[in-house]
Amino acid sequence: MPSPGSATPAGGRLPGPLAAVAAQALDPAYARARASRPRRHPGTADRRRGGSPARPTGGSPARLVAVTLALMAGLLALAAVTQRAGAPGRARLDAALTAERDRGAADVAAKSAEVRGLRSTVAAARADVARDTASERSTAEALRVLGPAAGAVAASGPGLRVQLADAADDGPGTGPRGSGQRGVDGLTDHDLATVVNALWAGHATAIAIDGIRLSATSPIRTAGGAILVDFQPVASPYRIDALGTPAGLLAAFFGSRPGRLLADDRLPGVRLLAATTARVLTVPAAPATAPRLARRLSQ
Repeated sequence: MPSPGSATPAGGRLPGPLAAVAAQALDPAYARARASRPRRHPGTADRRRGGSPARPTGGSPARLVAVTLALMAGLLALAAVTQRAGAPGRARLDAALTAERDRGAADVAAKSAEVRGLRSTVAAARADVARDTASERSTAEALRVLGPAAGAVAASGPGLRVQLADAADDGPGTGPRGSGQRGVDGLTDHDLATVVNALWAGHATAIAIDGIRLSATSPIRTAGGAILVDFQPVASPYRIDALGTPAGLLAAFFGSRPGRLLADDRLPGVRLLAATTARVLTVPAAPATAPRLARRLSQ
């Protein structure tokens, strides 16, 4: 008889040799243990352990949401603690940054004021330079215009040349001539000054006597029997060069009293050698005279 658990064909018995092999296929001990184990309904062991059937081991969506919320709460709590702990440091940093900003603003305001002051200084300096430049230009123009009249520069142009000589130059004479006195046999400083004034009246722009340029301060005087022009002696024959309109100067010369007397040879002590117009005459510059200031003598 085959042992329990032996396999047989579904339709009947196995042949003799095969039946013997099938009967010996399971270990006898295993067969006995299986035969002695009581049969249980599926799920009995699960009810004995937990009282309910076993469930899948995977987590549910509700549990995942709960874990996520717990983690977020922990992170928020940590952030709050960190914020409370860093509040004093942030306050000090804000105070330092505010102070630095205020110092920078003050420096900018000071520099801006300094820049405005420097701009004002530069503008004033430019105005001074402009005024100085304008003054220099005006002075240069005035010197250009007044220089010839003041005798500060040499001048040339058309004019009149008058030549006079002492009467004593004709040789020893009789009577008043040859006496060695001015106004008798020689030209006087007064007669020479009168001739010069007549030429100035004829609008002469420059006058020179024997190459000595006359200026507004040039005296004509006599010292020790000699005539001095601007403190320099001159001698006969006297050459007077006057720049200006030749016809006007000629008319002014002969229209004056000494000119008429010289033309008639009736001016004592002097005679007229020539009075000629010229297209170009040149007179030198007058010697520079340093101004002298009056000073109070110390007592």
